[in-house]
Formats: sequence, C-alpha cells, structure tokens
Amino acid sequence: MRLRSIPLSQIQVVDPFWSRYQRALVELGLPAQFRQIVETGRLRNFERAAAGERGDFDGYRFNDSDVYKWIEACAYVLAKYPSETLQRDVLHAIDLIAEAQMPDGYLNTYFQLMHPEMRWRNLIAMHEMYCAGHLIEAGVAVLECLGDRKLLDVGIKFADHIASIFGPGKRRGACGHQEIELALIKLSDATGDPKYRELARWMIEDRGQRPSYFEKEFADTEAIALCPAAADLLLHKGQYSGEYLQDHLPIREHSDVVGHAVRAMYFYIAAAQLEPDAELRDALSRTWKSVTERRMYITGGIGPSGDNEGFTTDYDLPNLNAYAETCAAVGLTLWGSALLNLTGNSEYADVMERAIYNGALAGISLDTTHYFYANPLESRGGNARVPWFGCACCPPNIARLIGSIGRYAASISEEGLWIHIPFGMELDLNFSGVPVRVQIDSGYPFESKVVVSVEPASPIEFEIRFRIPDWADNVETEIPGLEAEAEYSDGYICARKLWKPGDVAKFDIEMRPRWISADPRVRDNLGRSAMTLGPLVYAAEETDLGFAPQLFAADTAAEPEVIQSSKLEGASMIRVAGERIFETFPDQLYAETQALEYEEAVATLIPYYAWCNRGSTSMQVWIRT
Repeated sequence: MRLRSIPLSQIQVVDPFWSRYQRALVELGLPAQFRQIVETGRLRNFERAAAGERGDFDGYRFNDSDVYKWIEACAYVLAKYPSETLQRDVLHAIDLIAEAQMPDGYLNTYFQLMHPEMRWRNLIAMHEMYCAGHLIEAGVAVLECLGDRKLLDVGIKFADHIASIFGPGKRRGACGHQEIELALIKLSDATGDPKYRELARWMIEDRGQRPSYFEKEFADTEAIALCPAAADLLLHKGQYSGEYLQDHLPIREHSDVVGHAVRAMYFYIAAAQLEPDAELRDALSRTWKSVTERRMYITGGIGPSGDNEGFTTDYDLPNLNAYAETCAAVGLTLWGSALLNLTGNSEYADVMERAIYNGALAGISLDTTHYFYANPLESRGGNARVPWFGCACCPPNIARLIGSIGRYAASISEEGLWIHIPFGMELDLNFSGVPVRVQIDSGYPFESKVVVSVEPASPIEFEIRFRIPDWADNVETEIPGLEAEAEYSDGYICARKLWKPGDVAKFDIEMRPRWISADPRVRDNLGRSAMTLGPLVYAAEETDLGFAPQLFAADTAAEPEVIQSSKLEGASMIRVAGERIFETFPDQLYAETQALEYEEAVATLIPYYAWCNRGSTSMQVWIRT
C-alpha cells in the first residue's frame, strides 16, 4: 500500500513541543549557524568562486553542503515563522551560489578554487555529487516553502551537467557518499521529469557491481592523493573492500548493514523511494532488520564506531564510547519514513519515532544553538555540545529535520489520512475533490490523549488510520458515528466513516513508565535496564541525583512515579527508587565485597534528548538494577 507525504505547505505544526524548537531555530539556532558559515569561510568560498579566483579554499572539501543544508532548514521554518533578517541572509547566500555556478552547470567551490582540472576524478572521497544532492534538496525546499525557484534552477542545471557525463551508455560512477540518488528522486518529483529518477535508479543498481568503478580510481594516484585517508578506509589488508561505502555487493544481495552509517541510510532511503520490485523490497527488508534487530541503540542511534563512523558487528553497542552520529539517526528517520510510505506498516513508524525523539533530538541543545556529533548513552562528565564543528554536517541536518517534522507525522493514501505521530498539527487535505481540514490536539510526547477534529467542506467518506505504538499495550478510542467497529491493520486503528463538519475522534494511548532490558548478547547492558515513557528513552544525570548515576542501582520492582516539572522546558521526569553505592572503601584498591556500603536512594530521570543542557555531567541510560 503506497502512502504519500503531505506537502509541508498543507501542514501547520501547532504542537507546543515542536513549535518551541522551530521558533528557537528561527530566533537563535539558524542565525547562529549562519554566523558560523560566514566566520569559517564557507560563504567566502562561493564569493571567491563567483569572482573566478583560484586557491585559498576554507575548510573541508565538502563544506558547500553545510550552506545548502542550512538554506533548506531555513526554508522550512521561515514558511511558518517569517524573519526578515534570516530570509535576507538566505537570499544573499542563494545569489552567491548562483553566481558561483560555472557555465556548464558545474558547481563545487573546492574544485573551482583549488583543482579545476580534477573534476570527477575522485568519486570515492571528494563529495562532488554529495554536495550537488544537498544543493538540489535545498532548491526543492525553497521553492516549496518560499515560492522562489532560483536555487532550484541552479540545481537543475547541475543535475543536467551530471546526467551529461554519467548514466547508461556514458561513464559509470556515483558518489562515494550517497546523497545524489535521493536528491534526484526529489528533483524528479518536483519537476515531473522522469529522467532524474531513472538516473538515480541506475546509480543505485550499478553500485556494487564488478568491476567496481571506485576500485579503478586507485590507479589515479594524483586524484587519490587529494584525500588518501578516505581512500584507505576502502582497503582491508591492502585489498579493496567496498563495505565502507556499500559497494561490496549489488543492492539486491544486501543482508547485513555495513560501513559508514550515514552513507548506508541515504542509499537505502533512495532505494525505498524507487517503487522497488519484490526482490529489491526483500533486500531492503533484510537490511532494515539487520539494523533494527541487531545493530541499533535503544535511542534509535546507529553506528557504534568512530573509526568508520558506522557499523561493526551484531550486538556491538557500547554505551560510553558510542558514536551514534546525529546525522545517522536523522538518516534512519528518513529511511523509516520511506519504508513506511512504501508499505503502510507501523513497524517502520515505531523506529522512525524512536530515532526522532531520542537519537536525533539529543544532537541539539534545547535552545538550538549547540550540538553533539556523537551521542553516547553514558558519560563520565567529559561530553558537551558545541556551537559548531570543522565537519559541520550535523547542525544543519538536525535543523532541517526539526523544520520539516510535520512530514513524518502523517501521510495520505487513496483510503484517507494516516496519523503516524500524533502531535499537534493542522492539515489542509482534499479527498475526492472535497477540501478537508483536520486538526490534531495533544500534549505528545508527554501526554496520552489525542483529539482529532475533522472539518470537511461537505460530508465525505474516508478513513483515518491511527497508529498503535509498539510501546502501548492499548489505545482507547471514541469515534461517534462509526457504522462498524474500527478495524486493525499493520499496527493502525482504521476508522472509516462519513465525516461531517464538527466530527471529532478521540484516542487515548496507554502511556506508562517501563523498564526495558536488552538482548543478553549486548554485553554492555547485562544487569542493567533502561526506562522509557511513551516514545521517550530516559537517562539518569548527576545534576539531579547529586552523585554519579554509575553509583545508582534501581529497584525495578518498585513503582516509578511520573512527575511534572518546569525544568528542561517542561519535560516530564520519572522518579525511581533504588540504592546508592558510597564511594567509601578501605585504603586499598581491592577489598572483600562486604566492604561496599549502600543506602536507599531515589533517582529522578530525565528524557535522554534533554541531557547535558545544564552543563557537562555524568549520565547513564542503562542503569544497574
């Protein structure tokens, strides 16, 4: 069953939780990111390229992409929260980008300034198509949300340049860092031109075939010398291994998710958006299960290793040194959304929601001005969000997720409206030519009651499907006017009726604190449990305990207490009983166990996404029991 995303122009997020983040981005986060873009020379690179200069490139080779993602995030939030200053900065950046584009459509300030003769010679590491993809996505967003197509025209010209070189009957090749594929699909949808989608399909299907075009690049020593460290990641014992960038097998033969986590996510997102056949669907299903059943943190974070910024082996999920890059959780969110729209199966929405509210959202401070790159599940006090990174992919990436959050909350199909994440929003829809306004009111993710108000221009029959989360044992419904009892399908309550102006449907999702255990093969979590409430994972933080949470052991048989608080922007907290181990010991490193001293203690847990907003401190998700 194919679902369709609702255009952001038809969604107004009125939810207190997400509206606060979006307003903060407009007022604080995105202006701060723009200052970083200027101060680190990212915008100056475009100025120099536009002026035809050579040399003096600032930063990493892929820095153009940070500007594009920032523009995309701005487009999403400016559509609801206008800001003359922010919009002026966006339009200025777009003008510089357009001026920097070369007559043949090529646009990459690193190569234009530093190595104009070496375009397209190092696909492995140089991110030319990756940057092009983010340019295209930004152009689509600016047109959709702000009605300005100047940046999209730049993206189209660049896409046509790429299509003139790569494709069937032309040169084999795609980017070492996937992104162009999903961007081409977006471009195809935005323009109605199928050639971009077909180029994306060809790139996806050709990756992993032998001989590998990536492996051939090693013979070009001059090109490889541009970034030898990146090329080394493709070698295993001196031999080429394509796992790092998912070139190890053709996609239809994929089973275990491998390599760089963000690259893998972007690859599978695009494949899921291709209207895949049964064989490709099976491959996507296998890799999804590999991630979510054996290689995913409880937070929805993925990619435990910083060595390859990605995956290792099954059940290797360390907490203290977890990498779990913010961008990888964003990527998992987008892949889950793509598979959800492809299948209508709520299991994808469950993971998507988990990644959004935990693994991704932890990557940004409550005021939206500071960021984590890695997201550990335990800290000894050495972690802190920072205003920016040299490799600054994460700040604008989490910003564009928050800005477009409505896209992941609901979908439509021929049958009607699907509500995946029931936070507060207003939807302007149309079924069979009848305009329908739907308003969703809730206190999600902290409150369980959801009210869906329906205002069609005239009575119209359609279906509302409401997801039953995997963390809820029950969802109570009150839907007056149903001629038959609501049905259940793939994790959704299906309420089909003749909807009239003023109709209301009420849902109450069972939401209670739960202690969760991990598979024993996750060795780090043996003898430990994690607390969840609804979609949120909780953590113990020294700020609330008064001592390091590593010294606390929870009594999981005791009844947890949910408490309301004005701290951390009103997040619900959970009080749990247990014992504290005192840091008193004989004057020696080791002694008999009886030397340990305990006392009864109570810990107040906070949502994981909110940790480290009150200074660097010790933190723990998986708590001793």
